[in-house]
Amino acid sequence: MNLFAGLEKFGFSGEEKLDITKDEKTAKRQAGESPQASVKKEPEEKDFLLDKKIKCPVCDNNFVTKQLKSGKLRRLTPDSDLRPNFAHIDTVKYGVTACPKCGYAAFNKSFEHLSSTQIRLIKEGVSSKFTPVEEKMEDTYSYEKALERFKLALVSALSRRAKLSEKSYLCLNIAWLIRSQIATMPEGTDEEKAKKKAKINEYTGFYRQAYDGFIKAMSSEMPPYYGLQTSTLEYMLSNMAIYFKEYDTATKLVGNLISSAATPARIKDKALDLKDKIAEGKKAAKESSKQ
Repeated sequence: MNLFAGLEKFGFSGEEKLDITKDEKTAKRQAGESPQASVKKEPEEKDFLLDKKIKCPVCDNNFVTKQLKSGKLRRLTPDSDLRPNFAHIDTVKYGVTACPKCGYAAFNKSFEHLSSTQIRLIKEGVSSKFTPVEEKMEDTYSYEKALERFKLALVSALSRRAKLSEKSYLCLNIAWLIRSQIATMPEGTDEEKAKKKAKINEYTGFYRQAYDGFIKAMSSEMPPYYGLQTSTLEYMLSNMAIYFKEYDTATKLVGNLISSAATPARIKDKALDLKDKIAEGKKAAKESSKQ
């Protein structure tokens, strides 16, 4: 008996067999298809993000921002200057919250915590100049968009007279983003090479601001320095000093780490490794000066 009779006009041939008790998984196995035959989908950046509703403390605007699903992240080895790395996503891009109406922006953990004086300073220094730009909601942030948000956060930090350590950390995050952006840039044509060179100069500028700022903050603020303990910051700065070929500063910072009883063992071991790197840098600089 054809139990599907009458469905011919919808394109069914009427030859389909009906057995509602049939187990589809069993049928697949009988047909030689494994239940796990489908290829597992590789995670995408958007899979690690969620939309969070935020109320701006400056203008009371309600908006949605991208934030991380921290429980899903898989940490990878950080860069030498402690830039965090995670599988499938650059988490640094999502470290800032920015109000699209008034322009106020800050690190996620600081965004909602403003005094009345700071709100007034933000309105005077940021909101009075800010022009809202209508943007469509996207699944992820590009490096360009992330950089815009971080630079707004730096403008806001300057306006509300944030601590030097916070401003330095913003500059460091901007440099990290530019460094990753540079790695994605082509350089086949002269125009592409020029763009990449300009980005490298921008990276060096922000990296220098972060380095000089943190060096000064260590002598003018009490730890932690925007969440960074002294040993962590000294290790980070010693790597940055090597980048700028300031080997005397790097030697001093590494010496502090090795001699301090407060330095965790894992950082002390890394500091010992840096001694060889500093020695190699000094030797190369000396040979270069002779030429």
